[in-house]
Amino acid sequence: MNIYNNTPLILQGMIAGRRTQLLIDSGASLTLINLQFFRRLPRYYRQRAYPPPSNLCLQLADRSQLDVKYALSLPITISNSTRVHKVYVVPKLWRSCIIGNDLIREHNLQIDGGQQYAYFKAKKKNTHLQQERKETIKNDDEYVLIANERVKISPFHAFNIEVKPNKPFSIIEEDDRDEYEVSSMKETPRVANGIITPCEHMTLQVANLTERTIMIYKNQPLATMTRLNQIQLNMMQHGTISSATKQTTSKTDSDVSLINTDLDEQQKEQIKQLIQQFPDVFNEQPGRTKKTQHQINLVPGAQPFNSPP
Repeated sequence: MNIYNNTPLILQGMIAGRRTQLLIDSGASLTLINLQFFRRLPRYYRQRAYPPPSNLCLQLADRSQLDVKYALSLPITISNSTRVHKVYVVPKLWRSCIIGNDLIREHNLQIDGGQQYAYFKAKKKNTHLQQERKETIKNDDEYVLIANERVKISPFHAFNIEVKPNKPFSIIEEDDRDEYEVSSMKETPRVANGIITPCEHMTLQVANLTERTIMIYKNQPLATMTRLNQIQLNMMQHGTISSATKQTTSKTDSDVSLINTDLDEQQKEQIKQLIQQFPDVFNEQPGRTKKTQHQINLVPGAQPFNSPP
């Protein structure tokens, strides 16, 4: 295996429910993690580790070699989509994780270096067979999410914990219409509310908002996931479109052309900075701004006065 120094693409992601930075490197043949990050993994994942093949040789660009201690399969989450892939544990690896070309090719990872973004491209499915399957197989309307690991959480701390449903899902596929609302069952531990879809590996953020350390045990119920109805789905879609439209409008309004002016470059830059600092003041949308306050001081005992238009 050779590792070359390409332009780095570093993303935030998760491995086995643990958040970390992922270096996407198409010049690396294999996907690697270091020993320090391996020790942070849940115990049941660490127990699955096994020695690497005896003929495996990890070689750098300068032909020096690195020792490989373990190999194991882990769920890797990039852009809210998870794939299970084999990784190799390298004790002296300089990063917590390097995503190699093996994962990129096997799981069709799409990379946009210009936007510093990567995502898994969904596989094409037979639409007719998929529709027939949906009509015969459906998930339940409600599940209880239980802990899939044992975790200790310090006071006023949060932790990303892997969970599983109290009963297996009937079908697992990427479908925006099969979304569920997550609700915490107790105040302690407190689960972050949100939207989730049935998948093989699910992670929830659990917080300890007390002054004492708490323990979460494996198979402990943490939250409920309830299917969203059509009205809720429509409201979510409307909110997403409205938010995107607002962002586009704001960006367009603040992008003012100063070409046909007598200002020098320094003055143009100062004007642009001012517009970016107060976009709601300089946009073309009518209404109040956040930067002005209106106040009328009345003389004591004054009576209201009506005047014709």
